[in-house]
Amino acid sequence: MDKKSLNGNDIVLTGDYLGVVEEFLPDKQSTFIKDGQIFASKTGFITINKKERKIEISTHQEKDRKIVKIGDIVIGTILFLRQYSVGINFYTINKKIHFNSSYFGNIHVSQISDRYVDKINDAFQITDILRARVVAQDYNEYKLSTAGKELGVIYADCVICGNSLTKIGYNKLKCNRCGNIESRKLASDFGNVTNNLRF
Repeated sequence: MDKKSLNGNDIVLTGDYLGVVEEFLPDKQSTFIKDGQIFASKTGFITINKKERKIEISTHQEKDRKIVKIGDIVIGTILFLRQYSVGINFYTINKKIHFNSSYFGNIHVSQISDRYVDKINDAFQITDILRARVVAQDYNEYKLSTAGKELGVIYADCVICGNSLTKIGYNKLKCNRCGNIESRKLASDFGNVTNNLRF
């Protein structure tokens, strides 16, 4: 493929020339580099993010993909809290349910919010269900971020009595049973999540 005719959603074949590394950031899972030039490592539709200068190839099987990629949106439950991070088990990847998922992610305190977070337990508690974005892979674990208004806790229980919490402010929740008030890093649709999940 000629570089001049390269457009988003074009179909490319394995081995097609896509550009040079000075022009684009290649995708490790769908392209390869040889002598500073980027080539397609699979056949599919090309996506060009002109703002971030990223280039990648997706196939029609993309929606059924079971491998986690950077940029994916995941929903999971917090398994534990550390001093500077939390551990999360994934249940959905891009709205696709994964039963008995072995995928595991961490959110470092610096990736929780665009605002400063002093303590992890001001943002999350064990058993919270949250939505996060995959930002990096570290061996068999994934680094996640909840910075952004659509990311964060989407469901939470009271740490005292276990009742569902109700949103009462920007990052405040209240238990209608015992009156306990707690803080979380909330997603904008907390308490009103209507994801169309599929198997």
